[in-house]
Amino acid sequence: MSRLRLDRIHIQAFGKFFDKNIGPFSPGLNVVYGENEAGKTTVSAFVGGVLFGWEDAHGQKNTYKPPFAQRSGTLRFVDDEGRFHELSRTRNADGLSCSSTEAKRIADSLDKETFKTMFSLDSDELRSLGSAANMTSKLLTAGSGTGISPAEALRAIDESIAARTSRSASANHSLVRIQAEEDECKRRLALAREESDQFKKEGEEYEDLLRRKDERLAEIGRLNARIELLGACEVEIRRTEERMKASAEELARCNRSLDEAVAGARVLRQRGGMHAADEHAEAAALRRLEGLEKESARLERRLESAQDAFDRARAQIEAHDEQDTATYSKFDKITLACCVALFFVGAATAVKGLTDADAFLLCMAIAVGACAVGMGAFLFFQRKKEPRAASAKRGESEVSAARRVLEVCEQDELMFSLHVQEELDAIGLAEAQGSIRNARAAMERSRSRLAELRGIEERIKVLEARKAAEHEVLDREEARRHGLFHRIECDESQGLEGVRQALEEALEERGVLLESMRRNDIRLGELKQCLFDAECFREFDLLKTQRAQIVTRKNEEAENLAKLLLARRALARAIEEWKSESVPEVYARASRLLSLMTGGAWVEIRMKDDGRIVAVDVSRGEREPRFLSTGTCQQLYLALRIALLECVEGVGNAVPVLADDILVNFDDERRKGAVRALSELAEKRQVILFTCHKEIVEAVRQYADGHTMVAL
Repeated sequence: MSRLRLDRIHIQAFGKFFDKNIGPFSPGLNVVYGENEAGKTTVSAFVGGVLFGWEDAHGQKNTYKPPFAQRSGTLRFVDDEGRFHELSRTRNADGLSCSSTEAKRIADSLDKETFKTMFSLDSDELRSLGSAANMTSKLLTAGSGTGISPAEALRAIDESIAARTSRSASANHSLVRIQAEEDECKRRLALAREESDQFKKEGEEYEDLLRRKDERLAEIGRLNARIELLGACEVEIRRTEERMKASAEELARCNRSLDEAVAGARVLRQRGGMHAADEHAEAAALRRLEGLEKESARLERRLESAQDAFDRARAQIEAHDEQDTATYSKFDKITLACCVALFFVGAATAVKGLTDADAFLLCMAIAVGACAVGMGAFLFFQRKKEPRAASAKRGESEVSAARRVLEVCEQDELMFSLHVQEELDAIGLAEAQGSIRNARAAMERSRSRLAELRGIEERIKVLEARKAAEHEVLDREEARRHGLFHRIECDESQGLEGVRQALEEALEERGVLLESMRRNDIRLGELKQCLFDAECFREFDLLKTQRAQIVTRKNEEAENLAKLLLARRALARAIEEWKSESVPEVYARASRLLSLMTGGAWVEIRMKDDGRIVAVDVSRGEREPRFLSTGTCQQLYLALRIALLECVEGVGNAVPVLADDILVNFDDERRKGAVRALSELAEKRQVILFTCHKEIVEAVRQYADGHTMVAL
């Protein structure tokens, strides 16, 4: 980490200064020279004000506040790398403004008291060494770096301890006096207790009733919360069970629908003919079926042609028969008419013979009838014989040829039927029984069944999804129901009846508590009136309060005494460590500096076992500071301050040592030694010496190496 030092002071408004720049300063000894009343003390006060805040006005004390502006300014520091870090302040309320982290460390490296006792030296402080009492304190402070000497702090602690352990009745913090007050209070309490035994019992009863009232109120509050919870959970459980019931019903409907769909699919699969399940197989079967239909149509057309030819041959034969019989048709009609007439004559004669019982007429009638029948039979057989013979002669050859062609076609038709049966069996249409039409219908029925089956399968998927969803809903509602029963700590197996029973029990218990509270309040009212009327009881209460206050005071003072004893022990240990570790080095350096400033007249500074400081001259004679001259005493003080600054490391390394005309009371020889002492200090810390005396400037120029002069 690079080392920082003060580079420049900029006073925006402070005291008599406005927009004033002072500097630059070197790392070692700096002398700020100005005429008397030039503002040296103002500049020194400005540095402390920027670091620790501006002083408020108290009486006639000079706070360096300008008449028409706010106090403000900046301290600019520089590190080894040439970077600047600024500390600025305008108002105390605004706080200290730091331009960098390093600048913040400067402000945090020490407090106001340490700055005042270690880094600020002025002529007024040296002149204050005139009184013997103040002299010893100042010298001890100079050697320790504290606002009060360790010995004085130890004496102050001893005085506080004595004040708390003194038997004097006038001691405000005396534990003896406090104990006497407590004893007196206890005596008066005993007297009041004897006079108020009855009221004490009533008071105890009153306190017990109040406690029980609070307990009952808390219990009623708990019951109210449970009643409210039970009521809300009952409603929610009922709603949950209704949702569970609805979900179970919907699940049952889904199961029924699913069973029906599965059964319908099973029936469709059992019917068979589902050869169209494979689209490629279906297409191949359709192509084979279409081929068979085309071949069947061709054979059917061929058979129809053969049949037509055969029919035409037969028709020609029949036409020849009709032509042959046409010649005989007119004669046949006349002969037939005669036969009919003879038949009716015979019939009439037979009827007449029967009526008249005439045998002759009957015989005649039989003879006439026989003649009519014989003539008809002759004509019929004669008519039939002649056309058949003529037809057989003319068309037998044509009919035979047509019949042979027809038989061939029928044979092909039969063979094709067998082939169709084989093909239909091969493609899974045996149910068609060799009929292409039946096969086509079976194909259509199969496709319809397959479509129906696919629809049923889709419905099965939808129903299964609904079933899963309803199962999930049912599980969720069951978990919710279980959670509600667990929340109200009721047996789930008892259902809503258990909840209602628990609610009734809570209401009954609350009613009992309310009745008990009513009786309790009545008794409290009675006791309160009795206690109000008891003057001695009020006095007893006041005495208890007073004793409590006395006990509190005693405990506080006992605690303070314990703290003081611990502080005295710690301070005594710290003084011993300070005497054994820090004091030798500080006083050894101070002794060398005193010898340097006095030209060897005084060679050593010692601290006696009783805490007194003595100076040792060249003849080894000891002398207390009160018996020294003012100049020697000031040099002793300055030596201790400089030695402390040289020995203390890590405290305010970037803060300069401000010395305001501290060499004004020294003669030339002792001034020379003091300048050399300040020059030694400047090798470790930055020193700024303010002066208005030319002889001091000359002494610095003559006896200090590497100094810097800054005009004010």
